[in-house]
Amino acid sequence: MEQDFTHQPVMLDKCLEILDRNLDTPRFAVDCTLGLGGHSEAFLKKFPSLFLVGIDKDGEALQIARKRLEKTGRIAFVHDSFANLSSILSSFGRDPDFIFADLGLSSLQIDKAERGFSYMSSGALDMRMDPSSPLTAREVINSRSRQDLEEIFRSCQEPRAGLLARAIVREREKGEISTTGRLAEILDANTPYRERLQTKKRVFQAVRMEVNGEKGDLERLLASSLEASRPGTVIMVESYHSGEDRLVKRFFASGISPSAPPKFPVAPEPYFEDLTRGALKAGEGEVASNSRSHSVRLRAVKVIGRPERVKKQRL
Repeated sequence: MEQDFTHQPVMLDKCLEILDRNLDTPRFAVDCTLGLGGHSEAFLKKFPSLFLVGIDKDGEALQIARKRLEKTGRIAFVHDSFANLSSILSSFGRDPDFIFADLGLSSLQIDKAERGFSYMSSGALDMRMDPSSPLTAREVINSRSRQDLEEIFRSCQEPRAGLLARAIVREREKGEISTTGRLAEILDANTPYRERLQTKKRVFQAVRMEVNGEKGDLERLLASSLEASRPGTVIMVESYHSGEDRLVKRFFASGISPSAPPKFPVAPEPYFEDLTRGALKAGEGEVASNSRSHSVRLRAVKVIGRPERVKKQRL
């Protein structure tokens, strides 16, 4: 029997408010992280003239979303990474009115132990968003050098990165670390009790990002979102940890307040309008009803111009 997975879209009301305030009648848009389709379902309901492209590298999630949304007849399902946004959109020949990305895990990935994302229940040490991808968390944990593991853990600001990397190398010499439960045990054994939850969160996050190449994919998505846009396009991104949010913040800031090289005679014109005045957080009520929203940061901009480098690319 197929397990029923539900997903509560994070900060959905605020996303709809931003779109309603800044777009008259959106007709073409992209959900770069379709997941189980919660945000997209609301977008299609809110805007009856909208045709939407839903992208996800997780084929299982895509099939669930297809069953949920294909009856609308206004969505195209794309099994791919959002890093390939430019090539995906080139086949449609249209500039999007808005681009949306929710960088969090879907309920399917978190709640299904065998996908290996969660430290709350033991399952295979996998963590692949696309199960057909070759690299798994099992390979990262058991094959990478101590120095590599330490660097991976530090990427998510883990203060005990060196100690934990040494512990993992020591334990894997006794036998392969093959489950999330075993990895969590090793982390707990080398972390003070009160800090265990945050340590597991950071380490699992860091390994997941390494397995899926998330940093590089996000950088490509952000660059592609600008290249694919036109003046008036709204770009919204929900991120869940400081590393992701820092990338989004820096990219948006480069267009909100662009800087010129020293002694450059002309200051560049802004090409983004800040729609959220920094980052928005979920309200207390939403956090109480959906604990997965507690760390979200929503940033949104409207494209109001185009930097010279993108102008030249589109000539």
